[in-house]
Amino acid sequence: MSTADPLFAQWLMSASLQHVEADTTLIDRWGATAVATSRVTTIAVKADAEAEAQRQIDFLGGTGPIVIEEHQLAGVWAPYQGQVITLTIDRLGYDDGLDVFLLGAQDNRATGLSTITVARRL
Repeated sequence: MSTADPLFAQWLMSASLQHVEADTTLIDRWGATAVATSRVTTIAVKADAEAEAQRQIDFLGGTGPIVIEEHQLAGVWAPYQGQVITLTIDRLGYDDGLDVFLLGAQDNRATGLSTITVARRL
């Protein structure tokens, strides 16, 4: 039986870096029923983590109904599941870009297309 390199094993077991973002308006509005979310991503730069946390707060804390939509896009999208992404599409009100929450993605590497399911505010 082969063994893993100890340094590589230690790296695999290391904890991820944490960034916590809170919105006092949402905390005041929802109190103890407020939902806390967490994401483990490959974001390496603190400023990028802060920007992503704020995008999620802005999306999840917005007002108005949320609709679920499916889109077919080029590329690989599964790694972005559970994140708020900005989509720019030439139809359906996405012309200037809309922040959506990526619920799921079925990547087809043979065709280079992905069918994504998103939640967005109307």
